[in-house]
Amino acid sequence: MKSGQPQQQTAPVGSPTAEQRARDALAAVRGGDTEAFAKIVALYQAQVMTLALALMREPGAAEELTQDAFVRAYQHLDSFDDRRPFYPWLAKITYRLAQSARQCRAREASRRAAAESNRQPRSDDDPAVALLADEQARHLWCAVQSLPAGERAAVVLYYRNGLRVSEAAQVMGVSAGAVKTFLSRARRHLAVALGPSEQTAARRSL
Repeated sequence: MKSGQPQQQTAPVGSPTAEQRARDALAAVRGGDTEAFAKIVALYQAQVMTLALALMREPGAAEELTQDAFVRAYQHLDSFDDRRPFYPWLAKITYRLAQSARQCRAREASRRAAAESNRQPRSDDDPAVALLADEQARHLWCAVQSLPAGERAAVVLYYRNGLRVSEAAQVMGVSAGAVKTFLSRARRHLAVALGPSEQTAARRSL
């Protein structure tokens, strides 16, 4: 897994092909073929990494979170309900691990000097730059990275990873109404952050 740059996958999250492949691989793992879990990683690595980048805002931390999420998923495959889609369950694991990681980082930051803890990352350090090469999309995702955590997660889950509002709500552990509120606030904040000429391109890129 390369730092900061999600790998492409052959089927979008939530598509019948991706879900069926995941279920086939899951059945194989449960049948004793532990190496079949690599197929699940290949299917969902890009989406998990994208979510991790939005939540952690650092490529190294995002890569670590992505790896931890797949390890945790593998360890708890027995708890996965086969009647439900696989990716929202995996995304929920990622989100919860990110919350724990951010809490640890917040405790560490509180012990640092105020100037250091409030330092804004340079634009060339922003992991959103690694998400998309397109200049307009890069501006968009830099703006997304400046959103509050809840808005960032909602934008990635809904627009980028294609989850329904109800599925994003389950991942984030909030109500569907709260997700809609996050999305509405995010759109307003992005409209302010992006110039008028970039807003149309932003809607295409999300």
